[in-house]
Amino acid sequence: MMRSGTMIIPESQIRALIRLLSDEDDRIVQTISGKLIDIGPSAVPLLQEAEIEQPEMADRIASILEEIRGGKLEEELAEQARRSDDAMSLEAGAFIIARYAYPTLDVARYRSLLDTMAREVRDRIGSRASGEETVNALNRYVFTEQGFRGNTKNYYEIENSYINCVMDRRVGIPISLSVVYLLIGHRLALPLFGIGMPGHFLVKYESDRYKIFIDCFNGGALLTEKNCARFLTEAGYGFDEKYLAKSPTRAILSRMLKNLLAIYAKMDEPVKTARLTKFIEILGGEPREEGL
Repeated sequence: MMRSGTMIIPESQIRALIRLLSDEDDRIVQTISGKLIDIGPSAVPLLQEAEIEQPEMADRIASILEEIRGGKLEEELAEQARRSDDAMSLEAGAFIIARYAYPTLDVARYRSLLDTMAREVRDRIGSRASGEETVNALNRYVFTEQGFRGNTKNYYEIENSYINCVMDRRVGIPISLSVVYLLIGHRLALPLFGIGMPGHFLVKYESDRYKIFIDCFNGGALLTEKNCARFLTEAGYGFDEKYLAKSPTRAILSRMLKNLLAIYAKMDEPVKTARLTKFIEILGGEPREEGL
């Protein structure tokens, strides 16, 4: 017996519905698909089993699985979006996005890895380090010891935008590398913030005594406000102080999704673009392209 919402659906009934997906009448297939989507996550193991055993139904099953998984992730993202920005979790949001492409992702393993990284950085920093010493130690650890770097060869590769892939491969784009950096920094209670400049994403360390921008795509290069203003001017954006303001969590997550949306649109993946558009709308954003 499998539970769906408040109802308990017998496994035999779910299997019977799955068998009906082979019907040649599209209307029947549509009705059955809707019933299986309503059953939800409890139908997933049996659908996965049928996907392997009955390859002729693989496309129909894949679309049902996408609806079930996508709907569940929408609910989780909506739960985050209902919170105030200070209460929203960048980490939870980043892994919700990753689980869209990697539904069986072992999130606990990646969180444990981030815990380990933070612990190792803490050992290197010590308790009396200045802000400058702290940033230098964190940069050495992330970019030299761990080898995180910008993917300059395949900038638009889809894996650059999923946090689990970035952690596995040690390469990414500005925003995904910055998110890894922020998640390590948050564990150390460091005053780090995302800065969503047009065309480039940075991290800022800001304490009373030390303020600096960190370019995670370029090996942790340290930038002043003047450096950032020069970049923006040369890139044709002009300079406005708002470009260097702290990015709210929902804005960071929306920007990650917009990058993915642009890539999937170019790959002609209408199902994925529709789902990611819905994710962006849940966060209160407009599904237009933004800088990486």
